[in-house]
Amino acid sequence: MHSRRLLLLLAPVLLPVALFAAKPPELYPGLSRKWQYYQSPNFELYSANNDRDSRDVLERMELLRALFMDTFQLKPRLPQPVTIYYFDRQADFDGYRPPHVRGGDAKYMGFCNNFPDRTVITIAPARDRDTTTEVIYHEYIHYLFRLAEQNPAPWFNEGVAELFSTMQEDKEWLQLGQPVEGRVFELQRGRMMPFEQLFAVRYDSPLFKDSGHTGMFYAQSWAFLHYCHFGVNKIPPEKMSLFLRAAGSSETQDRPEEFRAVCRELLGMDYPQLLREMEKYVTVGRFMGRKAKRPTIPPRQGYTVRAAARDEMQLALAELAVRMTDSPYGNLFVRAQLEQAPNARLRELLGAVAIQEDDTDRAREHWRAAIELGTTNAAIFRELGRLEANAVFGHFDLDYRMPEKRAADLRHLLNKSLEFAPAQSQAYEMLAWVEAMSDKPDIASLNQIQGKFASLNDRARTLLALVIVRMRLGDKAAAMELLNHLDKLKPNDWVRYCAELTRARLENRPVDPNRLPNVTGPGIRITLPGINLPH
Repeated sequence: MHSRRLLLLLAPVLLPVALFAAKPPELYPGLSRKWQYYQSPNFELYSANNDRDSRDVLERMELLRALFMDTFQLKPRLPQPVTIYYFDRQADFDGYRPPHVRGGDAKYMGFCNNFPDRTVITIAPARDRDTTTEVIYHEYIHYLFRLAEQNPAPWFNEGVAELFSTMQEDKEWLQLGQPVEGRVFELQRGRMMPFEQLFAVRYDSPLFKDSGHTGMFYAQSWAFLHYCHFGVNKIPPEKMSLFLRAAGSSETQDRPEEFRAVCRELLGMDYPQLLREMEKYVTVGRFMGRKAKRPTIPPRQGYTVRAAARDEMQLALAELAVRMTDSPYGNLFVRAQLEQAPNARLRELLGAVAIQEDDTDRAREHWRAAIELGTTNAAIFRELGRLEANAVFGHFDLDYRMPEKRAADLRHLLNKSLEFAPAQSQAYEMLAWVEAMSDKPDIASLNQIQGKFASLNDRARTLLALVIVRMRLGDKAAAMELLNHLDKLKPNDWVRYCAELTRARLENRPVDPNRLPNVTGPGIRITLPGINLPH
């Protein structure tokens, strides 16, 4: 990585801008094709295909998005731009395959990659339209969980993605629950794992990371959620609905015994019984789906379209090459364009590249430049605010006072993020900690946070911040009253640890070691949902 940085520093001196125009078009596969640029309510699309197929892609993505949000009664909270590249030649698509999937005989049909600033989808020519869309739908569901600020356990995340990946249109209806190719075979030839093992798999588990999106973990996750949504069983619908709501919570893995009790209460089965029930379900093999009413979305005729000129496509494909293949030449081209004219989107891109290289200082530099250039990308304000907050909140310290200039800067970033994405939770949670550590807490910010408190994801951690604010303002009675409500919010171990430190300070006594849970590492550090996106 260091040698690459050196190349990037030297290249502007060694390679004049004029050289780029002389390079052959195969440096950016597909550049010689005719491209159109489409815009729908939630996507932008660069397409080298005909108008009907291009609008089909956008319409199906809009339908999937609406269906997912309606099914789980979720709302977009962390908006992030989505760009789709739709190639008309397999060779052009293959030119942007990530390095780790090159070589061999495997034919890839699509990729969905999440970056800090935007999500990028690439689609190959539709030799097998159903298989191609299944791949894209699956990965896009992971994006939608992030969009809604949801971070479910891996089994739930992957199972839902598999369920929705086979969505098919049927006039005014959408067909859901069709068997996923290969999953039934895996289930019927193999042995399902105990449910306590399935539910305990985490995103850093080898079973998840090293499986290549195959194996019993994925098959069983899909089959169990298929059983829950479409299976014929004696479980009352209202209890199944409550179970699915609990299963989708990010807290299930932190409280395994509670979730097991929920399973017994709502499904009427403990894990061994549930495994036997699933073995029967798989053996019978009648994976019936159902129809869902087609959600209302803006008509496809309203998607805007224009021709994409060669210069525009050269830059768009250079951006894609940087993101997907870490192209040094594409990186040089992007930087050369910035030398000629300021460009907020290119600054966003280079900030994302810096994050991939673990260079947070350069990421800050590029994203601040994007903000100065007038970006309206809410993800940039959110990510920059997260970086700045994490630079401050390395560990919990009741005596820390944030310099006013830094506090004002963080308030500005977080409020701009809320301006573009007012439904989000994370910016309010971060803002609460800014005020908790600020020398002069801002009353307007506190009113904002308290007004949104009921809708926040991590209310326990936010309540602790508000307790500290009351301490800072000298109102110990109000601080203690708030702290006494903390247990009702089921705080995690880190919040409980910090709450004991805070309570000891309020009561003017030593910290009681018997009340301290065993925790390691920083706890205020803000992390986005940890969905691991396999390519």
